[in-house]
Amino acid sequence: MLDLNENRNELVVLVHGFGAKRAVMWPLANRLRTSGFRVLNWNYLSLFATIETHANHFRDFLGTQLFKEPRFHIVAHSMGSIVTRAALNRSSFPNFGRLVLLAPPNAGSPAARFASFFIGRVITPTRELSDHASSYVNLLKEQAELDVGILAAKYDILIPSKNTHLRGERMHETVCATHNSLLFSRAVSTKIATFLHSGDFKKSV
Repeated sequence: MLDLNENRNELVVLVHGFGAKRAVMWPLANRLRTSGFRVLNWNYLSLFATIETHANHFRDFLGTQLFKEPRFHIVAHSMGSIVTRAALNRSSFPNFGRLVLLAPPNAGSPAARFASFFIGRVITPTRELSDHASSYVNLLKEQAELDVGILAAKYDILIPSKNTHLRGERMHETVCATHNSLLFSRAVSTKIATFLHSGDFKKSV
């Protein structure tokens, strides 16, 4: 378990996506540590509960485990972005800083809509992440007050760049990557660290 008091550098919480485990976030975690952050890699069983259930667990974790942190940020990938948004919708955290969303299905995913026809009754998130107008993700409240930066992947066959936007986003960029290679890109990790430090993907820090 990460010692949250090992130093006073700001904490970044990582949230993985659909069908993944926190191990997939380790390369990004290591690069963020090199950039001067402490990192906590949160895990959840993404396939076998609703997004709202995961969001409730994440919200409880943030409120009970991080309330002594002077400031923390969140970096979330894919479905983890929606879990994070849902968690932040119903609670405010005065020590919350910035949010970076990587390939977030903010307007849903056509791939999830297709998958939901076959496995939607068993794996609920496929229905909830669909790009159908009445899906969970498309009915989820958008919070304009979030200090959020979004990185979409140019070669993402799961989530088109146009589906990643949020009203009120501070910055949005589409980078040369695939849906999952975002997590392993040194250039992407640099952009994330830069945004967390300065609120700008391009600003020198």
